[in-house]
Amino acid sequence: MKKQDPILEEMLRDLGRALSEAILVSPDATRTLRRIRQEGYRLRLVLDCLEEGNLPEPLIEPPRPSEPSFQINTTDLSFLRSIGIDPTRRLRRRRKR
Repeated sequence: MKKQDPILEEMLRDLGRALSEAILVSPDATRTLRRIRQEGYRLRLVLDCLEEGNLPEPLIEPPRPSEPSFQINTTDLSFLRSIGIDPTRRLRRRRKR
């Protein structure tokens, strides 16, 4: 962010205030902030922005979408069967009317 851009600085200040207010409205966030302070820490929200063309390379590559993988163990299988779902049963084709 350029220091000589007062409009951008004002927008970031406004955004910081809005985010702080939104965080303080949440009881979970307020409780967590209190615990952080009790441990002797001070939370600081730092906002910065860069022009589109000056974006640095990401430090961590985003995960690539992949096919979900899961396995059903015997506990899962017995539970599913107990509620009337048998994932091992072959599907029947519906008759056309």
